[in-house]
Amino acid sequence: MKKECEIVQDLTFGYCDGTLNPASKELVEKHLVKCEECKKVYEEIKKDKKMDDDDKIEIDYLKRINKKLKRKKIMIVISSICIVLLVVLHIVAFICYYHDHTTIEIFMNKKISEEQMTNIQNQIKNQIENVEITYVSPEEQLEKMKERFKENQDLLAGYNAENNIFTPSFIIKTKTIQDMEKIEKSLEDVEGIKLISSTSSNLYESLIMNIFTVLYN
Repeated sequence: MKKECEIVQDLTFGYCDGTLNPASKELVEKHLVKCEECKKVYEEIKKDKKMDDDDKIEIDYLKRINKKLKRKKIMIVISSICIVLLVVLHIVAFICYYHDHTTIEIFMNKKISEEQMTNIQNQIKNQIENVEITYVSPEEQLEKMKERFKENQDLLAGYNAENNIFTPSFIIKTKTIQDMEKIEKSLEDVEGIKLISSTSSNLYESLIMNIFTVLYN
């Protein structure tokens, strides 16, 4: 009988797990009906197994919670990065907009005289006191364009100081958009000016406009 109890108690773990074959399962069940000692062992094993199962369920639950928290943290970080990027983009857009509307380049005719250029400068200064005027010679324009289009040299192939298609210009910078609008309006019909353009315009468009507006005078 003692030997049978030892066998049954060994099989009880498999019985609780449901891994016994039908013959062994039947042996354990019949023995537990008549043996109180083995039944107590079985109840202890079942109790311990239930505790282990509960612990496993709790661990799995905690793992799921932890996974959700990690996912939530990642989403918060991504959202924060997106918000920061949006703020930066808005700031950059504002700076570009402000620069675009407070800086213009005035392209002049090829045959413009020194007197006409001086008159244009004086007219600008008479409109706005604190204005920055930078003169750009045709040679500087050509070199600037060659630098910008250094990967497409064929666009400007053959052009040099002798057959320079570019004209002199003034780069005008003001403190406010209102000042720039005032200057633009005052220069609408001034003799000697060929084109007034934003310095932030597309470079290819600027090049094409330069070629077609200043090549023939």
